[in-house]
Amino acid sequence: MAGATFAANLVCPERALFEGRASAVSCRTSDGLITVQNLHTPFVADVLPGVVTIETGSDVLRVLVHGGFLQVATGPALDTETEGIGSTVTVLAGVAELVSEIDVARAELAKSGAETALSTLNSSNDDEHAAAKRQAVEGDLARAELRIATASK
Repeated sequence: MAGATFAANLVCPERALFEGRASAVSCRTSDGLITVQNLHTPFVADVLPGVVTIETGSDVLRVLVHGGFLQVATGPALDTETEGIGSTVTVLAGVAELVSEIDVARAELAKSGAETALSTLNSSNDDEHAAAKRQAVEGDLARAELRIATASK
């Protein structure tokens, strides 16, 4: 049964990027790289920024996520397309996009804008507002760099 498919979903606030059958889902968590197959032990984990790979048998879908959560549920009647015990894997991401849809020019522009914004922030200003602004801009820069690095692979 290890080769059997299971229900899999990858969703973000804007849309569901995948809803269907998968033979494997791989992503990076704080505990390392994990690949989930049918009848995997139930668990919940964080998903680190990077690529989530969903294997559907003849196709491989690559989705760039900027963090999120992974839930694996296994038990009776959890997968409506199988009789007996089945699995459902769900990836919830705050920001996600198909790798094939990454706009590199837009990511380069965002990176440049974030670098400019960081250089103009006064590093000697330690108030909470400046620290929050710096953290937000650093997040924008990290997302842009991740998009560029992922698209170039």
